[in-house]
Amino acid sequence: MRRIVSVSTVVTVVCMAIAFSGSFGGERAEELFDVVSASDGFLMIGFSEHYDEPYIETLVVKTDLNGQILWTREYGTPADDIGRCVAITDDGLALLVSRVEASGDARLMATLVDEQGRLVWQNSYGKYSNYSPWTAVYSGGAFVIAGQCMTNKKYLQASLLKIDLEGRLLWERDFGGEGFDGAMDIIETSDYNLLSTGYSWIEDHEFLWVAVLDPNGKTLWQKEIGKADSLSLEGRAAAETGDGYLVAVTASDFSGVGYLVKLDLAGELIEETRLSEKFPAALSIQRDGGEFIVLLSYVTVSEEGFGLVGIGDRGEILDERSFEVNSFEPHSFTRISSGRFLVVGTISDDDSGRQAFWMSVEF
Repeated sequence: MRRIVSVSTVVTVVCMAIAFSGSFGGERAEELFDVVSASDGFLMIGFSEHYDEPYIETLVVKTDLNGQILWTREYGTPADDIGRCVAITDDGLALLVSRVEASGDARLMATLVDEQGRLVWQNSYGKYSNYSPWTAVYSGGAFVIAGQCMTNKKYLQASLLKIDLEGRLLWERDFGGEGFDGAMDIIETSDYNLLSTGYSWIEDHEFLWVAVLDPNGKTLWQKEIGKADSLSLEGRAAAETGDGYLVAVTASDFSGVGYLVKLDLAGELIEETRLSEKFPAALSIQRDGGEFIVLLSYVTVSEEGFGLVGIGDRGEILDERSFEVNSFEPHSFTRISSGRFLVVGTISDDDSGRQAFWMSVEF
């Protein structure tokens, strides 16, 4: 398949300086959903479409610190493999997590690769069906994957499972009631516990869901946050602060808007902040020194791209900026250095179609 690769600085933006940008694509579509920093660059994951079987495979792009491609690889099975998230160990091993779709079902597939992308092992997981992984984290010498699954009672539940470096399943947990529930992010806390956030539908209303588990998967506490007569709240990303947790949320009524929720260490609500309507969705959060940076989608009548919002340790807004990038769908970002970030997603144009795209920005 013909591939188009470019690294440039020709992007229409406002309020920022660009060090580099790049894209990767072929005759159909390539998309990126997640990125992590490695010792020698960045590792990005998504999917690549083909005209022949297998039609969709997990795509991984490895770049150096300047955004130049070091290698690309595709991983998959005879089914459709959609790469969703990636986590990396201290010595450079990377866990690629994919949703594998076949025969009306979806399995969770995890693939461990070395620094050159060479396969170490590949296994599928889950005792239920219709898995949708969203985030993975390396914690305590193992990997924890957060997402959603359908249980035997036909309920969509928040799903968490932990596997070791040899690919052995250590534990699997599901959370929720008789509705729709999902875990969209998971982080390791400073006391080596796990904090997950997502959503829980209760009586036709979406509440913010947050839970803390110990390393063995035991629930220490969980909360549903919100009001039935107020905005729907969907937790997208979380970070630990000095005295609690900061959750980046997509709130919605008839349309979405970025939202911030500050919790104490017991999960009690301290503060809520609604962001500008030009930021319809919160996507990810990164610590940058003494503050936190939230990545958001950015859409107005005449512009589109992404936004970055700086948040203080108490949950207060320190700064916000809008970055105009035409036909760009941001999905995730990672920190490069102080005040510098790499944003990944998908960009579209009439000539090249949908392509994997990445760009560094200063904030």
